[in-house]
Amino acid sequence: MKIVKFFTSSVIGTGVDFALFALLCRFIYPPAANIISAGAGMVTNFVLQRRFVFEATRSLPVSFVLSFVFSIGGIFLGSFLIFLLIQIDFFNQVPLAAKVVATGIVFFYNFQTKKFAFEKK
Repeated sequence: MKIVKFFTSSVIGTGVDFALFALLCRFIYPPAANIISAGAGMVTNFVLQRRFVFEATRSLPVSFVLSFVFSIGGIFLGSFLIFLLIQIDFFNQVPLAAKVVATGIVFFYNFQTKKFAFEKK
């Protein structure tokens, strides 16, 4: 059940992320747009996951710092994947498709690291 809740919170955070990414890609380089948009999604996810997904056994400051550090890793991993993917013509023409692929990969990284950040597991 926890992964379903994580998926649901991720869909909401990802919605924030994707909307901002689509807007920013009109003005700035896609990997840079991802850093900004994923940061906004990260904050959304932290609030939802702390409140509704994980049984927080760590203090708020500790879980926030761990979550933040792991999220930064996920943001840079996703940005790097987008950078690699937009070297391919299709993804260069449709950066949102690169974002979808990168997000799918980073989802699994995020689940494992957030589980540790909140639950010490």
